[in-house]
Amino acid sequence: MQNFLKNKKFLILGGSGFVGKSITKKLLTHGARVVILTRNSNKIKSLKVSGYPGQLEIISGNIFEDGLLELLIEDKFAVINLCGVLYEKNKNEFDTIHNFLPEMISKLCKKYNTKKFVHISALGVTKDSSSVYSSTKALGEENIRRNFKSSIILRPSIIYGNGDNFFGLFSKISKFAPIIPIIGPSTMFQPVYVDDVSLAVIETLKINENNSKTFNIYGPKQYSFYELIKILLSFLERKRILIKVSPKLMMLPGLFLQNLPNPPFTYDQMKLLLKDNISDGLFPNLEDLNIKPVLLETKLKELIKFYS
Repeated sequence: MQNFLKNKKFLILGGSGFVGKSITKKLLTHGARVVILTRNSNKIKSLKVSGYPGQLEIISGNIFEDGLLELLIEDKFAVINLCGVLYEKNKNEFDTIHNFLPEMISKLCKKYNTKKFVHISALGVTKDSSSVYSSTKALGEENIRRNFKSSIILRPSIIYGNGDNFFGLFSKISKFAPIIPIIGPSTMFQPVYVDDVSLAVIETLKINENNSKTFNIYGPKQYSFYELIKILLSFLERKRILIKVSPKLMMLPGLFLQNLPNPPFTYDQMKLLLKDNISDGLFPNLEDLNIKPVLLETKLKELIKFYS
């Protein structure tokens, strides 16, 4: 594998988050040359020391800047797209980021004979979903499959690890709040560790087939939202009162809160919480990539120092 990736050129889009950092480190370890396009270059400057001089290039820029994306894709072995938004700051942002952008990338990959396009989507998204987040994600997948035959689509459940916005958020809340509302307490999830997602990216690069592949990426065990927060609080050794709240009751407040610059939750997110975020069994998974996903309790215990 090291010889396979050595000196291959990769472009990572939206790579400044904790998932992008994990994937970048894996690629650098295998000798790949990586270019990251991001609007938040300060978040990943520390990665410069992870490889040899010149192995990692960080470009600060707007992905929609005229001609920039085409210029960066032109000589790359593979493109990895991590761009996504959890709520809209601008009108039609879900459609722009989740549908239009992947379509544009896939067309450019075809134009320049890129070997692989790895796209990170989300578990359980469907075109007929009442959630715009979900439906636009599914439309983006459909366009990728149609435009670029050597595409890999990964559909992860909640991804956790150092720097995540799930356990990290509730850990911060629990530092000060004696009472924590759990919206959608019975909604089921299959959280997956960030390094397992990165391994999946590496393994899918080995696939030598000229047809699109989709993988459900999830952990080995299902948990309710309520159970996940109880597990986190147990490892943090914090006793807090958890209040169970129905997502249906929070839809109206979500309509108003979604207009804030950084809303605590939105109307669309309440729709997502009405449905379990677990594998539908329609696609192969981590075990089909010879990856044994780590158990959440085992890994979270190791990670708890980052959340404390």
